[in-house]
Order: sequence, then C-alpha cells, then structure tokens
Amino acid sequence: MRSARGCLRVALLWIASPTIPVAPAAGPAEVTIRSAPYVPPATLSAQSNLVESAVTVHDRQGHPAGGFTAADFTLTDNGKPQTITAFSELRRSGAQAKAGGLPAAASPSSEAPQARYVALFFDDLHLAGSGLIRSREAARKLIAAGLPPGERMGVFTDSGTVTVDFTSDTSALLAGVGGIKTHADPADRGMTVCPVLTPLTAAIIVENFDPELFRAKVEEAIACDCQSHSRECVESEEGKVYTLAQSVWENSRHRSITALDVLKLLIAHLGKQNGNRVLLLVSGGFIDDTLMKPEKSAIIEAALRDRVAINSLSTEGILPGTSKLMLLNAMGEASAGTGGRLVENTNDLDTALRGLATPPEVSYLIGFQAADPDGKYHALKVALAGRTGFQVESRPGYLAALPAKAKEKPTAQQRIDRAFLSHDALDGLPASLRVSPKAQADGRYTLKVVVDIDARGIRFAKQGALHLQQLTFVTAIEDGQGNFLTGKQAVMDLRVGSATLAGMQASGIHAVSSFALPKGGYKVREVVRELVQDRLAALETAVDLR
Repeated sequence: MRSARGCLRVALLWIASPTIPVAPAAGPAEVTIRSAPYVPPATLSAQSNLVESAVTVHDRQGHPAGGFTAADFTLTDNGKPQTITAFSELRRSGAQAKAGGLPAAASPSSEAPQARYVALFFDDLHLAGSGLIRSREAARKLIAAGLPPGERMGVFTDSGTVTVDFTSDTSALLAGVGGIKTHADPADRGMTVCPVLTPLTAAIIVENFDPELFRAKVEEAIACDCQSHSRECVESEEGKVYTLAQSVWENSRHRSITALDVLKLLIAHLGKQNGNRVLLLVSGGFIDDTLMKPEKSAIIEAALRDRVAINSLSTEGILPGTSKLMLLNAMGEASAGTGGRLVENTNDLDTALRGLATPPEVSYLIGFQAADPDGKYHALKVALAGRTGFQVESRPGYLAALPAKAKEKPTAQQRIDRAFLSHDALDGLPASLRVSPKAQADGRYTLKVVVDIDARGIRFAKQGALHLQQLTFVTAIEDGQGNFLTGKQAVMDLRVGSATLAGMQASGIHAVSSFALPKGGYKVREVVRELVQDRLAALETAVDLR
C-alpha cells in the first residue's frame, strides 16, 4: 500500500482463498493497515449464566490423565464452592490416557482419522530476532515433514501481512511461513532516555508488579535531574517516572489489544471448520494489563463455545520472573482455559511446535451455573478432591459481564455486522464496487474485488499538520443462495499530510482484494465504515465464474 499524489491504493491481495495479503509499503506515519479473516456473527443469541472451563490433568511425569468423573473435581468461584452442573471428558480421536483412572477403550483400527484443523498464528507484532527466525524454521520443518491424513493447516499473523487459509497444500504453507517478518516496534528497546523505559518496564510499573524496578528507575531519573536526594526532588522524580510509565505503556498497549482482537477473529474462523480444532499461538510474549481481562475472558469463552484448544509457544527461552509473569500471562490463561498447553523455557522449538500441533489427548469441560452477573471479575479454582500427585490446569477466572441493555447503543463492529447480514444497500459514504475475474490454468478463477471511495465525500479530522481518518472494509464471498463462504476484515488508519490528502481527493482511495475460487455463481458483499462521522456503505454484486 502506498500513498502518492495521484491516488491511494490499498492492496489486500488474497491469493489462495484467502492467502497472502501484500504488506503496505507506506510509512507508518501515513497509512497502516491490520487485517484478519471475517466471520459473520450468529444471528441468534441466548442469555445463560453457565460458566465453562476446559480442564487438563497431568500426572507426575507430565502425561495426560483421564478417566475422572465430575465427583472427582471441586470448583470454587471467588472461594465459594460451586456445584458442577455440566461435565464431559474430551478425547482426541484414538487417544489413550496415560494415567489417572480408567483407560479409554481403544478405537477400532478401521476408524477413519477425524479431520483436523491447525491454525499457526504467528504474533509478528511481538516476534523478533532469533525467536522469529527459529520459530519460522521450526514451522518450516513441521510442514515439510508432511501433514497427517485429514489435516488442514493455515498460517496467520496479527499484522495481516501473511494469511494462508486452511489447506493441505504444503507448498502454499511453506511460502506463507517464509514470508513472515517482524512487525515489532523498535521502541521496545526503550521509548525514553532518562530513565530508559521499555513498554515492558512501563507496564510493570503501572501495574505495580515490581516496586524495586520502580525504585531503580526513580534512581536513574534522580541521577539525571537532581543535585541531591532532597525530599522535593525525590517526590518530583517519583511522579515523573510514574507519569512517563503510564504514557509509554498507553502508547504501546494497542499492539497487545490488536493481538487479542485478531486471536478472537481467528477463533471464530477456526470454529467454522468441521473436525478437531487447534490454534497454535507462537509469540515472544505480549503484555496484558488489568483492563484487558474482559478481552481475555471473551477469547476463552469463544474458544470453549467453538471447541478450539489454544496451544501456546514462547520463543524467548528462559525469562526472569516478573517479565515472564507479564509477557506470558495472557498466553498461559488462554491455553489453560481452553484445555491447551503453554510451552516455555525451551530452546528446542522444533520439538515443541511438533508436539503442540495436535489437540490435547484428553481434557475435561466443566461448567456451573453462576449467580446473577455483577460486572466483576471472578477467580476460579478447579482441583481434584482427595487426589495427590496430579497437576490441574484451568482458566483462572471469568468476567461476570452485565447483560446488555436493550436500548444500549450498538458498537461499531455490531453496526458493521448488522449491515453485512441485512443484505440491504447503504449509501452513507461515496463508495462503489468493481469485480474482475481471471481464469487460471487449473480451472479456478482469481476474482479481484475493488472498492472505490471518493475521498472528497468523507471528512478527515485535523491533528496539527495531519489529517486523520479510519476506514474499515469487510469483503465477503457468498454462494448464489447467499450463504457465507469466506471473507476478510481490514482496518486502515490514515494519518496523511495535506499533499497526500489532495492527491486522494483528486483520484480517490482504491482498496483491492483478491480471492481464488472454483467455477460457479457468487455474490460479493462489501461493507465500508468511516470513523470520523461514523457512516456506512454496503454494496453487493453478483458474478458468474464459468
């Protein structure tokens, strides 16, 4: 994607229904884009106080333990014992429990392998250096060894620069893995000078996880600014360091939020696949704070609903205590709460990735009826009653969210989803839709979808010398009966100067996406939202690929 005086053209190329979006070429000061697969929401929903958690049990040797019943477990909510009202043991097809109770019956040898879908999710907003190189090579070895019968794998990134949808085509998967590059922020090495504050150290200070670190940073500031350790100067520097930490963390936390947002979208996409589902999160670790508890709780609940196990791999080897707590907390909670595993403190990424690319052999789904929601975060504790020598892992808590008010204003995403599902035409902003099919040698077609926006008809906010706007694109392919097949959502942030804005107003904004499709009749549905005035456009066109 590049901005020029002639026009602004956004390339969101999906080559394998969808595969690899072309990364934006414009500098981050002008245009940035983030994207993920789009899956429309269910049209029906129900209120329930059922709280569920996936639970895994391991023996002293680390082997999965099975054969337990609901009576073997105890569960507390904020320390109060709860009655388990939902219970099931989940086993991978053909898996045997190594310990912990009654062994599973052997599966017949004639049983066909169950379909399995593995989403390799590279957190390229936080992966960098040797961790990125080694995890990319481990993924290459895993794929090159061949996929088991019935397995489909996909490669996804939270930057959106690499997306290979579920396929058994190892050449496409290898090409996707080879294209993964770091999108980490150079500011991770330090965003201030005296004291030096990285996003990690800033978050640790703001969350008050390490008072000694805060004191060390105050001493750095005193050495720079104070002639002596006078009370006035020390108090002034304490306030300065804390304020700086708040600013540094606030400027960086959006990357963690993006990682969580894309993770939730990917879970929804994976949940549409019919078979065993595993999401393998590969990351150097990303920081989360108290305010992100609702997002983490929603991710676990979505994964449990769609029966998606989240396995996580930390690429950073051995981390010191506080750093480990901050960087791996979200990964650990997502894995424990969905029956998956977190592998850390290892440099053998080949073995780790190979082991995590399969669903857990055995896990349990345990639920209870919670009291009326109070809008607060509740701590959960699951244990084995009267059993020793076992390690029990489960989600650490949940947000007892208050029910939405009937007259509550819908969120921007809800408005986009409703516009997509309605199939109505909306003309809230000047946008038009073009499609261009091209036959391929294998009998399939490449369908290019172009959204043209007249930049003269949308308002930009002003911030100094910059003109600000945000555009959200949902592009989806449906069959001739209107059934959703595949789609993508992309968010484009514009921070452009006056010259670029003039060029855009002269020639427009053109968003391009491409899908590989077999012969047939399709509908292309497009929804576009602009942020400044919160206006929507919805367009639809039919295309016959014969």
